Amino acid sequence: MDLKDALAARFDRLKSGDDGWQALAGAGVLGLPFAEAHGGLGLPPHEGFAVLEVLGSRAIALPYLECVLLAGVLLDRAGGDAAAHWLPRIAAGEAKIALATVDDREPARAAIDTAGWRLSGGKLLAIGAAEAEAAIVTATTDDGPAAFLIARDALAMKAYPTIDGRRAADLLLDDVTVPNEARLNVEPDDIAETLDLGAAAIVAEAAAIMTRLVADTRDYCVQREQFGKAISDFQVVQHRLVDMHIEARRAAAAAALAADALDLDPAGRSKAISAAKVTIADAGRFVGQNAVQLHGGMGMTAELPVSALFKRLTVIESEFGTRDEHLARYMALA
Repeated sequence: MDLKDALAARFDRLKSGDDGWQALAGAGVLGLPFAEAHGGLGLPPHEGFAVLEVLGSRAIALPYLECVLLAGVLLDRAGGDAAAHWLPRIAAGEAKIALATVDDREPARAAIDTAGWRLSGGKLLAIGAAEAEAAIVTATTDDGPAAFLIARDALAMKAYPTIDGRRAADLLLDDVTVPNEARLNVEPDDIAETLDLGAAAIVAEAAAIMTRLVADTRDYCVQREQFGKAISDFQVVQHRLVDMHIEARRAAAAAALAADALDLDPAGRSKAISAAKVTIADAGRFVGQNAVQLHGGMGMTAELPVSALFKRLTVIESEFGTRDEHLARYMALA
């Protein structure tokens, strides 16, 4: 049994009210991409995409991507005392850290003075920040983009729910001052690679969601009757299901392309991941909307997972860059 199947079986056994995060800890995947010295397994980050596929296809909202695959991997790469302190605790399910990279109207900035690093500006949509013990915040310095590890208590934030069942927060960096050692030992290219990793990860999650939506919609059409027979017997519905299946397969191919691209040079990586993100945006909208339509009114209720899955696809469409932004990046790199 591979990781994805084992984790799927574990989550299928969970009862209402069970702690999904501790289930991930028990499965040993919270430290999957961390170095062994930091309590991890030392596996490539893309191996964690299987976790996102399991969570996404079940509409389970946990900050595995943000805490483990992004903030955790970036901290693991930085090393030092901060990594030694935080990563073993994350791997054991004892702590969470968030990642804040989306700027408000103006890019967040950081300037050094005698007291340390002084940050200003704001960050939006930091998933899981309100529940985390610390956050990695990106800001522009005179030397380019940098990342800072900041304790939760030092951050002013406004938390709110997102439409896909997650919790996000906007951070106000109103002259937040942190010590010199709060700046992580990472380069601008490391931050760019982390953002590309995030985009590739949600492409994999979206592909898994589409596979689930196609299967659930097919099963529902077999059961739902209209004019005395199952609607799956109508040719127009069959054609629609086939089109959904084709788009889901196209999404799966894009996800595989994006995962493979993580090993390419920066330009090749960015180009391939942007192509995959555009593909996912188009395919996700088609599959999601048709799944809701073929389910009829039930597609808008909380009784079936289709509505939650559709909401997650809608959010993924603009996460880590919109369709238009990735199309523009692809064209610039072509």
